[in-house]
Amino acid sequence: MDLTKLTATEFGRIIKLLRKKESLEKKLLKVERSVAKVVGAGASAVARGANRIARGGRRRGRPAKRGRPAGRRGTGRKFARRGGLRDVILSHLKKSGKTGLKIKDLAGKLNIQRQRLDTWFYQNVKKIQGLRKVGPGHYHLRG
Repeated sequence: MDLTKLTATEFGRIIKLLRKKESLEKKLLKVERSVAKVVGAGASAVARGANRIARGGRRRGRPAKRGRPAGRRGTGRKFARRGGLRDVILSHLKKSGKTGLKIKDLAGKLNIQRQRLDTWFYQNVKKIQGLRKVGPGHYHLRG
């Protein structure tokens, strides 16, 4: 079958058949689970097989990652002590020199949420001597 020569009606039929197949797989999964409940603990393998079938067969390629979901990594215990975030931020600002740092870049380096840094800078601009706002979301440390 040449997929480039499909008509709209044939495509519609294929979609209907795929939906019917998915509904039948869901029903089969329910039946397999009920059998597993009746049979007991030995049927857990049956239930796992049913789940695998419902997901679309065996997964190929890389194995699934375990542990923390994708996205931001944990920051560890970097900021666990009181004032820990302050020390890290000020050290990065000193390293950056006269140009300063944007909050977005700093959040990427420290691997924490940008909103947390926004709040920190808002609260500490007047408290820390030499800390100045250069532009929107852009700060530098004099001296």
